[in-house]
Amino acid sequence: MTLIADNIRVTYGARTALNGVDLRAEAGELTAIVGPNGSGKSTLLGAITATLPYTGRVTLNGCDIQKQKPWQLAAQRAVLPQASQLAFPFTVIEVVRLGLQAGSGATDDSIPMRALSRVGLSHYAERTFQELSGGEAQRVMLARVLAQIWKPVEDGQPRWLLLDEPVSSLDIAHQLQVMELAREFAEQGGGVIAVMHDLNLTAMYAQKIAVLSRGECLASGSPREVLTDGVLSCAYGCTLRVSAPVPANVPYILPHAASA
Repeated sequence: MTLIADNIRVTYGARTALNGVDLRAEAGELTAIVGPNGSGKSTLLGAITATLPYTGRVTLNGCDIQKQKPWQLAAQRAVLPQASQLAFPFTVIEVVRLGLQAGSGATDDSIPMRALSRVGLSHYAERTFQELSGGEAQRVMLARVLAQIWKPVEDGQPRWLLLDEPVSSLDIAHQLQVMELAREFAEQGGGVIAVMHDLNLTAMYAQKIAVLSRGECLASGSPREVLTDGVLSCAYGCTLRVSAPVPANVPYILPHAASA
């Protein structure tokens, strides 16, 4: 099963944020969306999650998302935004339970604590959300979306994690932890789409990458097909050199020389 975005166009007044972008993500894979600031990455995710108005068509597991009710979408996919703010002093466990209530496993009271354990924060359950650091809050929100779609596959249908910069506030160890969680979700049959900035983490974990630039998809394919000197230098506006160290043979990217 797939998530397909076809000819997506988003405008803000006279400005075109996305100009006919296509994206195809497969269940069982982690698909990353990369590109410079302002390239349309989060806007594309906003269209895919139906939180932004767009033209074009988005189908999730074969169904047009514009023809589905919010509760139907909530049972199929969970969305992690870039940042979340709460006006009330909810405890950490209460925040995670909000995801549980939106999903189909709402009767399993064990899921919120299990989700917190997955992100290494089970001992934070009774703290208030406002006490947390930025990185801790980001991991709590990840636990919330995990609780919402705890099973990567249900009734034969894959479920989807849609993540907007999921490691932006995290240290290296927790970046790896989150990316491992995402990859494990995909390996168990779910689908993952993640907006990413770190190209090296993207190369390590993604099976497919879409490179956006100026509201258009510059390239799409496997890391080896997409993470090339030419594609990345064009996308980011500076000279980039891609190398493959031995023995890992995983591409990594170094800024080589900035250009105007």
